[in-house]
Amino acid sequence: MYHRILVALDGGAASDVALDHAIVIAQATGAEVEVMSVVDESAAFLDMMGTDPVRLAEDLETAGEGVLAAAATRLDRAGVRYITRLLGKHEAQHDIAATIVAEADAWPADLIAMGDGGQCGITHPRISSVVREVMALSSQPLLLARPRTCSKSAP
Repeated sequence: MYHRILVALDGGAASDVALDHAIVIAQATGAEVEVMSVVDESAAFLDMMGTDPVRLAEDLETAGEGVLAAAATRLDRAGVRYITRLLGKHEAQHDIAATIVAEADAWPADLIAMGDGGQCGITHPRISSVVREVMALSSQPLLLARPRTCSKSAP
């Protein structure tokens, strides 16, 4: 059923869980996995931080490369075929969610897996704005993972 699974990673615990699920599915189906990370290097974001924008962009890129390297190690150990991509928002001329969906369409992916680090409520988890926008823009099925520490009874 699934031949290509796109996993959007942000370095958070929820995206690690999404990668876990993608690995299980890929092992069961023989699917290839693309792990991607989007570096938010927009001028507005960099200016808002009140720091050297060039240095911050380099630090964000280094962090993204680290996230992808860790994922590659896990995929190697699991025996799953994969590729990695580090993208900047500017590459799709949109926001992070649109960049994820554009990559899923271009590859093309059969499934998008991502974590939602949105806050957990007593009765309902809050869905992050990026996840909400991916849900609205994507034609692919979306596997949404929550961090393991997020339980139904979390405040």
